[in-house]
Amino acid sequence: MHSDSLSVYLLLALLIHFTSGETEVKFSGQTEFVVNETSTTVIRLVIERTGKPANVTAIVSIQGEDTGDFFDTYAAAFIPDTETNRTVYISVCDDDLPEADETFTFYLTLPKQPAKIKLGSPKTVTVTILSNDNAFGIISFNMSALITVNEPRGRNEFVPLTLIRERGTYGTVIVTFEVKDGPNPAEEDFSPARGNITFTPGRSVLIYNLTVLDDQIPENDELFVVYLRSVEGGAEINNTKNSIQINIRKNDSPVRFTQSTYMVPEEADVLKIQVVRGKDDSGKLIGPDDCEVSVTYAIITGNTTSHAQLNLDFLDLQPNTSIVFPPLVHEIYLKLKIIDDAIPEIAETFQIVLLKDTLQGDAVLVHPSTVHVTIQPNDKPYGVLSINSILFAQTVIIDEDKISRFEGITIVRNGGTHGNVSVTWVIIRNSSDPSPVTADLIPDTGEIYFDQGQMLVTLPLNILNDDMPEEAEPYLLKLLAHTVQGGAEVSEPSELLFYIQDSDDVYGLIKFYPLEDQKIESNPTGRFLSLSFARERGAVGDVQLIYTALYIPAGDLDPERAKDGILNISRNNILTFPEGKTHETLSIPIRNDAFLQNGAHFLIQLKGVELVNRIPLVPSVSPRLGEIRNISLRITPDIANGEIGFISNLPIILSEPEDSPATEVSIALHRDGTDGQATVFWSLKPSGVNQKAVTHDDISPFNGSVVFLSGQSDTQINITVKADDIPEMNETVLLTLDRVSVENQILKYGFTTREIIILENDDPGGVFEFSSSSRGPYSIKEGDSVELQIVRTRGSLVRQFLRYTVEPRDNNEFYGSTGILEFKPGEREIIITLLTRMDGIPECFVC
Repeated sequence: MHSDSLSVYLLLALLIHFTSGETEVKFSGQTEFVVNETSTTVIRLVIERTGKPANVTAIVSIQGEDTGDFFDTYAAAFIPDTETNRTVYISVCDDDLPEADETFTFYLTLPKQPAKIKLGSPKTVTVTILSNDNAFGIISFNMSALITVNEPRGRNEFVPLTLIRERGTYGTVIVTFEVKDGPNPAEEDFSPARGNITFTPGRSVLIYNLTVLDDQIPENDELFVVYLRSVEGGAEINNTKNSIQINIRKNDSPVRFTQSTYMVPEEADVLKIQVVRGKDDSGKLIGPDDCEVSVTYAIITGNTTSHAQLNLDFLDLQPNTSIVFPPLVHEIYLKLKIIDDAIPEIAETFQIVLLKDTLQGDAVLVHPSTVHVTIQPNDKPYGVLSINSILFAQTVIIDEDKISRFEGITIVRNGGTHGNVSVTWVIIRNSSDPSPVTADLIPDTGEIYFDQGQMLVTLPLNILNDDMPEEAEPYLLKLLAHTVQGGAEVSEPSELLFYIQDSDDVYGLIKFYPLEDQKIESNPTGRFLSLSFARERGAVGDVQLIYTALYIPAGDLDPERAKDGILNISRNNILTFPEGKTHETLSIPIRNDAFLQNGAHFLIQLKGVELVNRIPLVPSVSPRLGEIRNISLRITPDIANGEIGFISNLPIILSEPEDSPATEVSIALHRDGTDGQATVFWSLKPSGVNQKAVTHDDISPFNGSVVFLSGQSDTQINITVKADDIPEMNETVLLTLDRVSVENQILKYGFTTREIIILENDDPGGVFEFSSSSRGPYSIKEGDSVELQIVRTRGSLVRQFLRYTVEPRDNNEFYGSTGILEFKPGEREIIITLLTRMDGIPECFVC
């Protein structure tokens, strides 16, 4: 087909559709509008008719209530059949109300809609009016443009920043602020120096607390600016009120010394030390000075020759230790008088410290708050030789048993150190001992040399370690002043008293000895703990041994489990070794009424040892205890007191004798711990439902006693069970251990009672048989009955049931041919009645 023919065909089909179909009305063109709220904003809506030509009236109206955002919310458009579209104009109303984005819907309707005219699609239009009139607000400060605050002292303080949100309050708005333009970084004075402030929906006023920090830094007035930098959430910042100024008044006036060190000669007389407040290092004023400031100072001296001493080397000329700055006063002088003496001295120092905790007023301590004052070496440029004063802080003691070379003595050179100098020293005994010093240490004399600039020399001594127990011995080291060479002088301290400590256990080594002699003994007079101790090495002086003796029951060997009342002594005890005595034995009596349990222990602990009758020159090494300080002695059965009981607690089952008038039954007893003699008393007591039936004719005796000899661990109780011809049920008696004759013997818990049961005998339920008159035989005709009688002989103590039957069992000739008879207690006879059945057959039966 040719292309022009095809075009004609399609045009014809389209014409037929539009001329013969229905009429449709709809919006045409743009159907979604986003506009600003202005007085010139107009929305153009095109209404189009398609299909069969017809006169059409269409209505455009807003969906929902009229909010006043449009001048017209209703419009009508007439489209004649000669036209295909009409345009409707909707004007936006520009009001002064802050509003967020608003979306409106206009819809198309047909009044009195004819049958062949219908609405097409789209039939609605949306119009969005963007937020307007500052719907999210205008943010600004609502406070004085300049705020003056004081920096807090010892705490933080808040500055309230008041912000307002004018016009609209829609949505959440976040404002960023920043503190800037100060003389110092804002972070030193404020927290935070930058941050966010949030307005929640509907919030129009907000107070934000900005923290002013106590930075302890001297400062003059500081002016900072707080800026509102940016805002999120659709709001704006009012550029005319977007900043305020915060002035922090000058604060933290600095208090300090003007210099940290002073070097003064001894002849300086008065030393002036300047203290300033309110000035920086360059002398410029800083911080407040309109109020009074005070601080207390302390003078610190040491106790060695390198430290100057108050009131000996210098004087404090102030009436008290408080420094007071009145208003507008910036300098004060401390005055110290240096005492010029004739004593050779090395450099001596002391310190003056301003005490931070005593500071009063708006001020802070800054460096330097401590001043070091040194009084220069004086009087002797070649030095002053002496024994190191640090050695006098505590007694010099040498332990012969541990040290073979002692290098703890030093000689110092104070003052000047020019040239080489020397001095001779000597060591002598400081006691009446005539033996030479070299018997204990070498050398006993020598010469100390100081090179140029050298200030300290060690004096080494070799200590001779012998095996002879000796008490502490004193020695005196002397620097011989007349032997000094090189221009130096000898000064105090020039003598040192030192000691070689007691050695080789001169006061004794106390221990258990021999170990095998530590034991528990028993004899006719009683029981004892026998202990033996040795005092080895030296035996000088009286020595007391402190010990404890504890009785611990069987189980864990724990002193916390110790039990009192066993020994005739207290827990803590003392044993004295007189001077010269090297061995001591101790016999500790055990109480006669004490119960010693088999497997228990005596625990002996050596707690300490003391020298009694003399005071050593220096703290002594001995007396001391040996390595073994605790021993335990186990209580064996031959020593232990008896714990007596049956070997079992199970019932004893007996039968009445049949072939003899009586039977003797032996019941075993056992004793844990066999020391001493003990008598055990026992008794029998009937028990159970038949207890009244038990008599001496059944079992005897009902009480008695048995004896454990010393060393004996086992014995028995003999009980006689008697025979009779009386029918009897089971009879029960309780065999009980009642007591022991001595206090230190006990009955074993849980094993003091045994149950004895004599089984039933002599047919207590009876012997059953037909009576002699009922044994038959019987001859009866059908239809008759017979009584057969059953008797019970012997016992009739209990209820008994007896089954009977007629033989042969499989017949059916009798009524009641089988059954069960009940004999009640005491009942002796029952009669059975048998009734024959009628069958006409002669038969024989046995019952």
